[in-house]
Amino acid sequence: MKSKMTKTAFRGLLERLANGWTNRDYATVIEAFAKDVRYADPLRYNLRGRDKLRTFFEADDGQEQRTTFHTVIFDESRQVAAVEYTYEGSHRYHGVALIRLENGLITHWREYQHIDQRAWSEFVSGTEFPSGKGKG
Repeated sequence: MKSKMTKTAFRGLLERLANGWTNRDYATVIEAFAKDVRYADPLRYNLRGRDKLRTFFEADDGQEQRTTFHTVIFDESRQVAAVEYTYEGSHRYHGVALIRLENGLITHWREYQHIDQRAWSEFVSGTEFPSGKGKG
């Protein structure tokens, strides 16, 4: 029987990811992903498996990192999510990721992101959702 993640548990997973990336604790980060995870930005990279993903995360140029998740939408019945985020490391990226989970692990992560030095509120140019909205 497959276990389903709740919205609250999914938010906890995102917090663990953000903290892991900030602390460069890739051993903890990688535990959130299935062994045969598929992780891609369709125009830039396409990775399969935890080993390749960990190598990708570790190639951080020694830069301090920070991830902030903005809008989080989680469909508990389908175990699918969409999240808007800002990632800061060697560059500042603003993007969105579509995520699929199975048995509490991320099996698919497809992200679309842009390098942009502006703050999130400037990047979204007034289309930012009011606080507490769009966080289903």
